[in-house]
Amino acid sequence: MRATTAALAAGAVIAPTAGAAGADTADDTAPSGNKITTTHWQGVSDLRQGEWENLRPGPGGTLVVRDAGGPATDYTDPFGDGTPVAYETGTWTSPVVETGYAVDESVTSWNATTPTGTWVEVEFRGRKADGAWTTWYVMGRWASGSDFAPADGSVGDIHRTSVDDQADADARIWTDTFSARTGHEPEAFQTRVTLHRPAGSRATPRLAGVTTMTNEYLPDSAYTDTSDFTLGRQVELDVPGYSQLIHIGEYPEFGGGGQVWCSPTSTTMIQDSYGKKYQVPAARLEGIVAPNGDPQVAHAAINAWDYTYEGAGNWPFNTAYAHEFGLESFVTRLRSLAEAERFVAAGVPLVVSINFANEEMPEAGYGTDGHLVTIVGFTAEGDPIINDPNKATDADVRSVYTRENFERVWITSTDGLAYVIHPHQVKLPRNAPGATPNW
Repeated sequence: MRATTAALAAGAVIAPTAGAAGADTADDTAPSGNKITTTHWQGVSDLRQGEWENLRPGPGGTLVVRDAGGPATDYTDPFGDGTPVAYETGTWTSPVVETGYAVDESVTSWNATTPTGTWVEVEFRGRKADGAWTTWYVMGRWASGSDFAPADGSVGDIHRTSVDDQADADARIWTDTFSARTGHEPEAFQTRVTLHRPAGSRATPRLAGVTTMTNEYLPDSAYTDTSDFTLGRQVELDVPGYSQLIHIGEYPEFGGGGQVWCSPTSTTMIQDSYGKKYQVPAARLEGIVAPNGDPQVAHAAINAWDYTYEGAGNWPFNTAYAHEFGLESFVTRLRSLAEAERFVAAGVPLVVSINFANEEMPEAGYGTDGHLVTIVGFTAEGDPIINDPNKATDADVRSVYTRENFERVWITSTDGLAYVIHPHQVKLPRNAPGATPNW
């Protein structure tokens, strides 16, 4: 199988639930019948569908660790000083979700906030056709902060990380993506989130939501034609353009700087587009070194960094980062630009993952083995308007790429991988009729 994972799109240039009602457009949205499903558990009302261990409802419709006791475990941060730390835990386990098809790939994303010293571990397992379950695979260990050594001597944040070397007869984990081995594809799944807090602490993570996307794999040959343009007019959202390249050389410990920061740069464009309420507070940017401006981009790169992968392109780490500032977010796949038009019409720009050779999309002026850009609109002719962070300056970021070329490289290189990031009050469009609900 193709490794459609953050390993290919890291930022280096060169009974599932349907989405909420909202803006709608024409029905001709999918040039293929690819089965893609997102299953959301958002807020306590949805999370009640799963099993809770040592959890209780918390502020804002979240789940938190109970106030007394609970199962304990030790964890040694592989990027720390080697000292094991004792944690109290609480665990949420989803109900069994029947997909109705054989699952080739899956990505789980989450919305959680973790005060200093606390963190969450997210896992996935599948049930195969013979009824046997796979092992639980770790999809991420996440902390929203980067205070590894608090001044008061308390337990600091873990280094957020994916987990390498998860491969067996059933599947392999490619950084953030579950990939089933042929003949071992699950037909049902469960997702599990374990909340950790230092033993004896009253601090607790707050779990607001979990989304698991599953999909079947289709070869490139399944993509046969460009989708029809459904909007019929130019629509362009007001999304600031940020260049990743102005950050080259900043923070060499984080990949050498902006040349590998396309994912957090694109995420920040969308975050900032929704207004000051959702932007990084000025106090959080004090001390961030960004001589050419846009310190919020460096902040995002540092705080979405995957220390095992050694990159800022872990897909759910970026959507989890955006949630810290009050946004709802998840990772999914779309089937076409026509589906993307639904989001633009609803006022929701998208971060999308692509890779392509120079000759596949010559209008871009470069080729890439993994890149993230933002879809911010469409011209009157149906070509996507792209905020491409691989430009020399912020003023150069807005680009228009050919619909046929862009859709083909997006769908065939990452099966239409997208970040959906939006305020709660900005409702998502309706899912495409006649297709599995993929948002």
